[in-house]
Amino acid sequence: MKIAKPAKAYRELFDQFEIDLGLTSDQATALDKNQSILLTEEQLDLLLDQIVALDDIDKFLKKFIHSVLPISLSLFVINDRLWKMMERKSWDNDKMLAMSTIPLCAWDKKLNDTNNPKAVKRWTVQPSTFELSLDSTPTIKITGKGGDFSGFIERKNFLPNYIFESLTIGVKFDDANIETYPAPRDDLDYNYSDYARVFYEHGFAISVPGENVTLRISKRLPIKMLGEVYLLIGTRVNVEDKPYQALMIDIWLRAFQRRIG
Repeated sequence: MKIAKPAKAYRELFDQFEIDLGLTSDQATALDKNQSILLTEEQLDLLLDQIVALDDIDKFLKKFIHSVLPISLSLFVINDRLWKMMERKSWDNDKMLAMSTIPLCAWDKKLNDTNNPKAVKRWTVQPSTFELSLDSTPTIKITGKGGDFSGFIERKNFLPNYIFESLTIGVKFDDANIETYPAPRDDLDYNYSDYARVFYEHGFAISVPGENVTLRISKRLPIKMLGEVYLLIGTRVNVEDKPYQALMIDIWLRAFQRRIG
């Protein structure tokens, strides 16, 4: 958990599950005063232990997967061929662009100003699906509409060309590492991706060999990635507008990390 959640989120959690929130005396006082509360990992574990005791962790993950919808996603593929392509960039040519993104993040000359010098327009996140299989080899499949990197277009500089497409991404968790609330990486270019804070505040990252990741664009045949894949998955959620969803994302991510990570 990276962001404190409003008191009403904890009250709603208690009303739904009737569990011990495990708050310290200071946190309980904050709850009484309708102040936001930041839980520790140990406290999240206490909440999760009580929730899954009523069922089991696999059923919890599948039942509450809707908490993390709709998905923001950035698929980075790391290999020598793509690094060579990145050298054509007129800025940050030592940083890798995402190969696929949800939502579409594209250049729009009308948005060029001092606050947005690369004139990036980040589209609204559209509805998506997130399927989770927890068999002997766990897998996920995400389907949604977003941007597919299609090389560069030449204006005054070379600009990334992202095409709006239907995307289906599948991941097998063989040899995968999972990190919740991933900090931005210096070797990645987030300009044409959803904001790094989306993934840092309410998301996770998967590092996995490319052979365990498939990408299908529209009706084309699915292809496996070459090299190493770094996949960011997160949720755009305003904590003040949707406090309970934000809290449930934290609990769901803790369960996901425990079960697969």
